[in-house]
Parts: sequence; structure tokens; C-alpha cells
Amino acid sequence: MTGSHTPVSLIPLFSAKVIGPILAAGAITAAVIPHSAPRTVATPADLPAPPALLSAPWPSHPSAGRAFGGMPQFGELCSAVAVDSSGGDLIATAAHCVGGVKSRIGGSMTVAYLPGADDGSRPYGVWYPTRIIRAQQWMNGVKNPAFDIAFLTVDQPGDARPLESVTGAEHFGAIPDAGALGVQIGYPYADRHPVACRTPVRFLSPSQLRLDCAGFPGGTSGGPVLTDVDPGNGIGTLVGVMGGYQNGGRRSDVTYASAFTPAIEQLYRQAAQY
Repeated sequence: MTGSHTPVSLIPLFSAKVIGPILAAGAITAAVIPHSAPRTVATPADLPAPPALLSAPWPSHPSAGRAFGGMPQFGELCSAVAVDSSGGDLIATAAHCVGGVKSRIGGSMTVAYLPGADDGSRPYGVWYPTRIIRAQQWMNGVKNPAFDIAFLTVDQPGDARPLESVTGAEHFGAIPDAGALGVQIGYPYADRHPVACRTPVRFLSPSQLRLDCAGFPGGTSGGPVLTDVDPGNGIGTLVGVMGGYQNGGRRSDVTYASAFTPAIEQLYRQAAQY
């Protein structure tokens, strides 16, 4: 690991165990989530196999996002993804997706992460943030697009198990080679299902990946860019998070993603070992 020390903003959030209402999928929608709500439990040993949409070794044709039934490793926030950590409780999303969280500390609403969400379902429960970790290069008012990424630790009321033991998590990776096959996944606000597309990874700049797939409008920010997705369980290598330049792009057919530069890798290491 190289690069200078990256200052971190670590913000403890209001205790998830006493908050019922949620802010999910970017819409201000209050809903009481009973702690006894039934849910399906999965462990990494029995994760469902992903559709070929995620794991096929060639680009999508046509080059456009296609709806599918979701996978446990990623879910709604805007969009977000579980990533390996020592505590098994870490997710990644775009920093601009949680820009308003600080103002709600101690209030009646918070953000919630819904892994595997599809068509209104929450098959792996509702997970609330306990901490948010962002670089000062995003937090100091400049909002440097190279640092449009946030890591959140999460837990679920009434359940001591860490997220990763329930849903599995993606492996944190490095900057991919230009032309490597990437899989981008997100939750469009106007769609009831997640969408995914396989496309070669290109570069806008050394800190910004570019992906050319239609069908990725608002709501898909924070979604993962994966390589080498295992066709058996959907676990792959996380190489980017949609966001950064133009908050991820102003066109639904061109998406940008924050690349994992050495400074972002250091931020992840600090978050993953907290």
C-alpha cells in the first residue's frame, strides 16, 4: 500500500437499535420495520448462484442494463455493496449518496441498507448504519470526485450476526486493466428491480472508470463495478463504485465510477479494520 496518509471523517450515527423509520432507496419514505419481521437467512456456504447476466465472460448485447432478481451481496441505499472487512459489517456506496446523513443524527430518520432487495422485498433484512467513513477530500467542501466513496458499518436490530455471515461480501480489488470486463449493478429509482450490465472498463482519468451501458439513471449511484464474478455464488472483485465525475454521469448510457487509487485503498483499509 502506497500514498500519503488520508484523513478520515468518522461519524457515529444514532443507535440503529432504537430507530424504526427508514430512509431507503433515496426517497424520504418513513416505514416502521418490526424487529420481528420475517426474513430469509443465507450464509456464504449457500449463497444463490448468480444469473449469467452477472457472470458470463462476454459483454452484454445489447449494451444495456437488464433487470434481474437481485443478489444478497448488494442492495438498496441509493445502491450499495457489501465488501470484505475484519468485522464482516462493511458496505460501500458513493459519498454523495449519504451526504445528508449527518443532519439526521439523533433524528427520527436514518438511511437503511436493504441487501438483495427486489420489487419491494427485503429478503435479508434491514441493516442500519452505525458509522460512516469518508475522506476529508470529500468532506472539506471541495467534494473531490476522486473521493466520492463512503464506507459504512451496519448492523441489524435484534441480530448479533455480522452482515457478511448472512449475505457474503465482495473482495476489495485494485484498478483494473483498461478493457477488462466489468459488471455494473444498481437500483434505478424508477425501476422495481436492480439492473446489471457487463461492459469493458474504460478510463476517463486515472481516478475515474467509464462504463458505456444504457439504463443506469438516478439511483444507481453507489452501485458496484465488479470483475471475475464467481458463477457459483456471485462473489467477485470490487474495482469501483459508481459515482465521482458528475456524480456518476448525467447520461443514463454513460456511467463513471470512483477507481480504487492508493488513497482510496488506504481509506478502505482503515474502514475494514476499524
